[in-house]
Amino acid sequence: MLERTARPLAGLWNGIASVMDAIYRGLGTPGRYLQDFLNGVWLGHSLHAVLVDVVVGGATAALLLDVLRVVFGVDGMEIGATWITGLVLLSALGAFISGLTDFKDTALGDERNLAGLHGVINIVGTVFLAISFFARLGGGHDAGFWMLLVAYLVLSVGAFIGGHVVFKHGVMINHNDFPRAKRAKEFTAVLPAAELPDGQPTGAMLGATALVLVRRGDVVHALRETCGHAGGPLSQGELRGDVLVCPWHYSHFRLSDG
Repeated sequence: MLERTARPLAGLWNGIASVMDAIYRGLGTPGRYLQDFLNGVWLGHSLHAVLVDVVVGGATAALLLDVLRVVFGVDGMEIGATWITGLVLLSALGAFISGLTDFKDTALGDERNLAGLHGVINIVGTVFLAISFFARLGGGHDAGFWMLLVAYLVLSVGAFIGGHVVFKHGVMINHNDFPRAKRAKEFTAVLPAAELPDGQPTGAMLGATALVLVRRGDVVHALRETCGHAGGPLSQGELRGDVLVCPWHYSHFRLSDG
């Protein structure tokens, strides 16, 4: 059902991804470093996921303080709720920027469509967060509570869809952990040996499964063509000795065992 909901706006999602890709390409080498930073390469973990944890955890804490004040009449909760809401808003903006960077490398189809729907819903939630925060700064803590409650509900829907994108499609985890691949039960020819240049990564298909082949003398190595990190095309990568380097984010894959 989620996939069907997101498909009508496929053109919009693809357009956004193309614009982001053009921006980073236009920035050249600094753009590559910025993209790696926002992807979380330096962290060894998706930066977007870390920031989302702050958003969800912080929003839960702020909402708890509001409930203690509004429902149970506990005094002195206003300042804490305001500061936490500000932290949540700042983290949500960071999650938006990092998520948009991740989004440009999503695969065409349901993966990108769902990621786009996830992003739009979270943008709506972030707008309500901003209203809540600025209302609190102006002394409107009751209005801030209701806006935060709406934001929390909207962000929860967005988080649910985000989890669906991760656990069904492997986005920012490992694309190859969620294979829809064909496994050959015996030797299957995919390409004439004469068409396979020595030392040059070459794409091939095994049914609907994309492969990358590398011939080194009489030995031919075959790997899944999809980079596990963000789905990059390994057939367009660079061969460095016995290692194939992804052209997108420079993940390294040893030819002998992947």
